[in-house]
Amino acid sequence: MQKKYLRLLIASYSISTFSQGILAPIYAFFVERIGGGILETSFAVALFSIVTGVATILIYQTKSSRIYQREFLCIGWFLWVMSVVMYFFVTNIYTLFLTEVLGALGSAISNPAYDAEYSKQTMHDLSGGWAMNEGVSTIFYGIACLSGGVIASYFGFTALLVSMTILASLSFFMILYYSLEEKSKNPCQ
Repeated sequence: MQKKYLRLLIASYSISTFSQGILAPIYAFFVERIGGGILETSFAVALFSIVTGVATILIYQTKSSRIYQREFLCIGWFLWVMSVVMYFFVTNIYTLFLTEVLGALGSAISNPAYDAEYSKQTMHDLSGGWAMNEGVSTIFYGIACLSGGVIASYFGFTALLVSMTILASLSFFMILYYSLEEKSKNPCQ
């Protein structure tokens, strides 16, 4: 039964990584379409990283982040999905920055919770378990980068955003299912 949950976590994270990866190599072109350039692209990526880092440090110093770990996992994943949906409404640099901040908060809330849940599922073999997680998600990211270029080239950015949204939503529902299953398995946690 433990392997079922581990596979579910890996699959969910890999699909999430795929959803992020399809925009990654052409992100600058997306920013250019809304009137931005190199500086705005750099600022958006930096904003995402800095907000994620600061929020992660602040959030995970609280006791509730450890008590409600699976809830944080779901909340963070949900915020991240909402940030993906917001890309449909990005019409200028400021809405892009807002989208990046929302995505950063989702990542800050969910990433440490994911790491803790994953570690719990691989207690018997942490290095091997993490190697599987890193390997699979990195492969998915590489395939996603290529797929994103193909989708945007042949079908446009709207099709790319639809693909991202579908994959992000699927990943969220998988994490939600995982959380509910884990809660029913261990109701006291």
